[in-house]
Amino acid sequence: MMALASLIGLVNGAMFRRFSFRQVALVGSVMAFTGLFLSAFCETFVQYIICLSTIYGIGMGLCMASNALAVNTYFKNKRRKATGFTWTLTGLGPIVFPHISMLLLAYYGPQGTILIYAAIALNAFLCALTLQPVQWHAPQPEQENSADANNEIDSFECDYCQSQKKEKRGIFSTEYTFNDDDPQTPGYEIIEPGTPMIARANDGWFGSKLSLTTAPRYRSTRLLKQLSKQESIEESHEPDQNSYFSQSNHFHRERKEFQRQISRISVKSKTDTAHCTCAEEKALLQKINEDAKRQEEARLQALIEEEELRKSRMTFWQKIVVFFDLDLLRDFTFINLVVGMTIMTFGEMNFGVLTPFILNSFGYNDSQISIAMSVMAGIDISVRFLGPFALEKVNLGNRVLFAIGIIAISIGRMAVTFTDSYNVVLALFMLIGFGKGLRTIFSPLIIPSYVPLKRLPAATGLQLIFNSIVSFSLGPVLGTVTDKFGYKTTIHFINVLTAATLLFWLIESLARRMLKKKATGMAASDS
Repeated sequence: MMALASLIGLVNGAMFRRFSFRQVALVGSVMAFTGLFLSAFCETFVQYIICLSTIYGIGMGLCMASNALAVNTYFKNKRRKATGFTWTLTGLGPIVFPHISMLLLAYYGPQGTILIYAAIALNAFLCALTLQPVQWHAPQPEQENSADANNEIDSFECDYCQSQKKEKRGIFSTEYTFNDDDPQTPGYEIIEPGTPMIARANDGWFGSKLSLTTAPRYRSTRLLKQLSKQESIEESHEPDQNSYFSQSNHFHRERKEFQRQISRISVKSKTDTAHCTCAEEKALLQKINEDAKRQEEARLQALIEEEELRKSRMTFWQKIVVFFDLDLLRDFTFINLVVGMTIMTFGEMNFGVLTPFILNSFGYNDSQISIAMSVMAGIDISVRFLGPFALEKVNLGNRVLFAIGIIAISIGRMAVTFTDSYNVVLALFMLIGFGKGLRTIFSPLIIPSYVPLKRLPAATGLQLIFNSIVSFSLGPVLGTVTDKFGYKTTIHFINVLTAATLLFWLIESLARRMLKKKATGMAASDS
């Protein structure tokens, strides 16, 4: 069952490119329910292989992959907390459901208990309905941009209409003629008739300390900003322009500027009758926007056709590589991460399975073993829940925190083999529970923090494949070591594997730092 649940990860990349994680979770939940329901009526080993191992195993693998992708898609800054909550609730299952199973078996028997668990598993279908695609709630910038463009076209006015709206204002008008956007252009604000107040441009806070003999750089008012290109060309040929703008008396500048524009319009009306061209210019802008849209659509279509042509020229092996996203195997860091996590998780899980037998071989009774296991599980769940909050301000990566958890587990495992005190064993199991909590929280976060989100399904699937390979290859080896040399040697064998993978991680990290410093030094020397 676990092998099939892991092997389903081989098609994760292609599956999640075609379907959303919501659709995959719905199918997986139905398959899991079907497998459990049918297993209640199984009578032979082959029937259990088909119903429980195959149907239920594949359904569980689909649900696990969908939930992992959903958490990493929905959360970014709070991903640690979300993962901690998820695995905290998951860790409560092995604590609560054994007692529920005993109660159900007493009242309903084995078949009735399995049917009840199948009904409970069907609730996963309703949970999968809540995994709505992010696109449903994300903003749509393209529609907003098109709406803004339409608003700009609707509010557009030609030069003639803009000039007609320009009112003739004088120095003693009742409006405040100072331009807030242009502190170099002075103006007047009338408090009382005939009582001018100097503008803020010269009050020492906003303003200008230019002398009257200095030629200020006069920036245009709103009317000047709306001049057409033809007027700008005409302005460039006007004689003695600088002398006009360097006048020390700014009092009549706005009036003179307005008169200049009126004179231009009157001159232009002699050769070409001045009239409103808003409709023509709006139509021209609309045509430009439509042409830009057509060009963008043509460009996208060309890219699609180019991609289809490239796919048609691929060999069969290249299509397999693209389908399963096997290019990830060319990344040494990805391989190092996946293999290291797989081996360390393999050792930690096998130690968890063998823990009762190990403690029994050391001479502890069932009551002491159950207390030690309960202490470890309690610390584990507490760290899963409180860890993301406690480590929120800690500036350490997911890989480092995962390694700290694995190191704590390894130290606890090794120390257990050298002590005969039960109290020391309880303290060491608290340390192991602490490490298990860190390992559980940060193990699902290492790969998502390294690969892009669009390649995460394929990366997770390859990780599951590595899990299956390591379990099939190292599992028999671990069993042989246990049979020949005992549990103490098994613990040391697991610790050696863990130390080797951590050493590979450390070597790669140091090598990349050295290469980065070397590249930085070469760039500094070249500059």
